[in-house]
Amino acid sequence: MAASNYAKHIGGRQRRSGSVDRHTYLQEARQNALRGQDLTQSKLLDMDIIDIRSAHRQRVKLLDYIRNNLSNEALAKKHCVSVRNIERIVSYETWGHVA
Repeated sequence: MAASNYAKHIGGRQRRSGSVDRHTYLQEARQNALRGQDLTQSKLLDMDIIDIRSAHRQRVKLLDYIRNNLSNEALAKKHCVSVRNIERIVSYETWGHVA
């Protein structure tokens, strides 16, 4: 691939002392950038993030428990009946006389 005019123009020039190439600059900028609660406009603290993630993990575990133990399909399997039978029982179409 042919070099651009810009590359030809600066090709022989030496960089100033103390200057860094673009890749190094961007890498250092990312490492030194303010993040999270260090930003002035941030509404959350690190402890809030920990709390949110903990609540999410609990929710996932509860949903898993519900899906595996309390869903219509799980109840049907547990009582050896069809899922439709469980749906009818829950909606009081059958066994309506039992509270």
